[in-house]
Amino acid sequence: MAKLATFTFILIAIIAFSMMSAYRTTTIEDNGHEMQMEISSSFLNQCPSSVQGNSCDEYLKFLIGNDIKKCCLFLNNVTKQCQCIVIQRTHDKAQKNWAADEFGRKSIHDAAQRLPSDCKLSVKDCHIEGPKG
Repeated sequence: MAKLATFTFILIAIIAFSMMSAYRTTTIEDNGHEMQMEISSSFLNQCPSSVQGNSCDEYLKFLIGNDIKKCCLFLNNVTKQCQCIVIQRTHDKAQKNWAADEFGRKSIHDAAQRLPSDCKLSVKDCHIEGPKG
């Protein structure tokens, strides 16, 4: 009987834990109106990963003007709700893999911060966290 009670308790704890999700607050500016959204981690997992076919990786890696066209095309095909998330993930990957010094980190951060306006995205501004060392 004690084993059954322990098993039931553990099962309930696992179910409760799996239903809980961490939230991240993201600030988005759209047509001059700033909104704060709490985005659950399950929603974050629905946005495309920066690893899977993201043309912005090349742009943030080399910061070459020709690569921005591909990056913008990619971002304009991402849902509005995911655009800032994808930019943040791509920024973080570039910071981790390609930024050799403070100047590199700042250049990547500034380029990522400008992507919504440079690409004329439906999201007008993303508050990108960084530069990260």
